[in-house]
Amino acid sequence: MQKVAELGKASDVEVGQTAIAIGNPLGMEFAGSVTKGIVSGLNRNIPVDINGDQQPDWQTEVLQTDAAINPGNSGGALINLQGEVIGINSMKIAKAEVEGIGFSIPMDVAKPVIEDLETNGEVERPYMGVSLQDLNQIPNPVLQRELGLPEKVTEGVLVQGVEKGSPADEAGLEKYDVITAIDGNEIESLISLRQYLYNQAQDGDTAELEVYRDGKPTTVQITLTSR
Repeated sequence: MQKVAELGKASDVEVGQTAIAIGNPLGMEFAGSVTKGIVSGLNRNIPVDINGDQQPDWQTEVLQTDAAINPGNSGGALINLQGEVIGINSMKIAKAEVEGIGFSIPMDVAKPVIEDLETNGEVERPYMGVSLQDLNQIPNPVLQRELGLPEKVTEGVLVQGVEKGSPADEAGLEKYDVITAIDGNEIESLISLRQYLYNQAQDGDTAELEVYRDGKPTTVQITLTSR
């Protein structure tokens, strides 16, 4: 008789405990393969390039393990000795000089996604409707001469475009606005803004953006919606 595995908690996972990876490495020929190792690290943040522009779009929070993880293992369970699922096998560092560095998405990170899929059939995220660029990718002379920013403003995101009819458009955000904070939380980069939106904000929330427009600070109220 098959049973549904219980889900573990990230707070119970410790470095050095046994970790068992289950999956289908290299395809169905090796379906159900099991490898064993330990949990090597907690709360690792791995940059991920989603759109292929050679710039990180997200920091994925993962557990590190030396249990062998290979192509085809992704989506399989990482379990503890009690049979509880503590992670979802996701990726590894594949270099000739590297051995035994694999990563799994912790269950505390995966569970909200699972719940969205079960409830709505898709993952809903608050969105603003803007195209953005990290401020630290723009030369300082451009920031000060063309955007009129004070010298102290070196982190944030530049609005490159606003989608018509989007929350950003309705809030009055404009091209070349510079967003430096949301709800009092400093925005260092596009990644930090996305992390706040995806982890802290909810559909229908009204957020306060701290914005520099033509070099002068102002605030913008934006009502977030799911895409």
